[in-house]
Amino acid sequence: MIMRTYPDKYEISTITKGGLKVSIRPLRVDDAPLFEDLFDILSPRTIYYRFFMRLKKPSKEMLAKLMQIDHDRDAVLVATDIKEGRERILGVFRLMCYPDRKEGEFSLLVGDPWQGKGVGAKLLEHGLYIAKERGVELVLGMALPENKTMLALARKRGFAVRWDSDACAYDMIIDLKS
Repeated sequence: MIMRTYPDKYEISTITKGGLKVSIRPLRVDDAPLFEDLFDILSPRTIYYRFFMRLKKPSKEMLAKLMQIDHDRDAVLVATDIKEGRERILGVFRLMCYPDRKEGEFSLLVGDPWQGKGVGAKLLEHGLYIAKERGVELVLGMALPENKTMLALARKRGFAVRWDSDACAYDMIIDLKS
C-alpha cells in the first residue's frame, strides 16, 4: 500500500562537509529515471557493498519494488542536486520498518562521485531523525567487512558494530530511545 500524500515535511536543504549543496527529500515513484541514472554511474564495488551481490543494473521488477514506498511505515530519502538544469540523485537512504514500527532496517547508497563528501552522513542523520520522530526505537543495518567507510560512519553516528559470523558481515545497531 502506498501513502496517498507525499510527506513534504521531510524535505530539507543542507550543505555537506564536502561543500555540496543538496536537497534531501522522500523518494517519489516518478524518481525511477533518476534512480536508473544513479545506478548507471555506480561502480561494481559500490553495487556489491549495497546489494551484497553482483548486479549490472536493476531489473524492471526490482526497480518497481524499490520505487513503491509506503511513506506511512517506511522512510526512503534521496539526496539530490541540480546539474545543467536537471535534478539528479546523489544518494539514497532506506529505512524499512517491521510491522510493529518499533524496529527497522536501514541501507545507504551513495554514488561514487559523491562518496566521502558527506552525502551519506547527511542522509543517515536525516533518516534517523525521521525514525526517532516516528517512534522507531531500534535501527539495524548490515555492512560487509570491506565497506570500511560505512562502518566508520556507523560508529561515528553511535551505532554499535558487531561481527555476525553467520552472515560474514557486520551488524550495525542504534537504539533511538535514549
